[in-house]
Amino acid sequence: MAGMIGALGGALAGGVAAVRGARVGAETMAAAALQQIQDQAVTEHQQWLRGQRQQAYSALIAEVQAVRRVTQSLATALYVEHRREPQLEAVQASIRQLCDAGIAVALLGPEHVIEMQRNVTDSVLRVEQTLLQSFSSPPTDRGSIDVSLTEYELAAEDFVNAARMALGSTAQ
Repeated sequence: MAGMIGALGGALAGGVAAVRGARVGAETMAAAALQQIQDQAVTEHQQWLRGQRQQAYSALIAEVQAVRRVTQSLATALYVEHRREPQLEAVQASIRQLCDAGIAVALLGPEHVIEMQRNVTDSVLRVEQTLLQSFSSPPTDRGSIDVSLTEYELAAEDFVNAARMALGSTAQ
């Protein structure tokens, strides 16, 4: 009888150990599965954010190019063709669209890209101010417009480089 009690005790101890081992194994598997789910969520969020940034940066770059075209057209009309028709409204509308596109960049970041976006916005507003002064009497000389446009071009180039860095692209 003592042997049977010993065997029963051994079986019970073995059963408890097996249950405990199964529980530890299940907890380990559950923790690993949870970590995998969390890692996947982080990866998906990073991919989503990169896509959103790429769209916002591309929209701002398109507006930078649009402002470039309309300001060059206005400068040519003023200083080459000596025309003073109201093309300024087209420039102002394009500048407003650029500023609107900058809002998405400011929301999505990162900070170094936001700083470059602000520089673009500030410089384009200086271009607008210089152009407004060119319609005053006496008009602003072409040199002032060229300086503000050069500052704008440099700010735009800095933005493009910052956007490339943020997106992990080094293509030039």
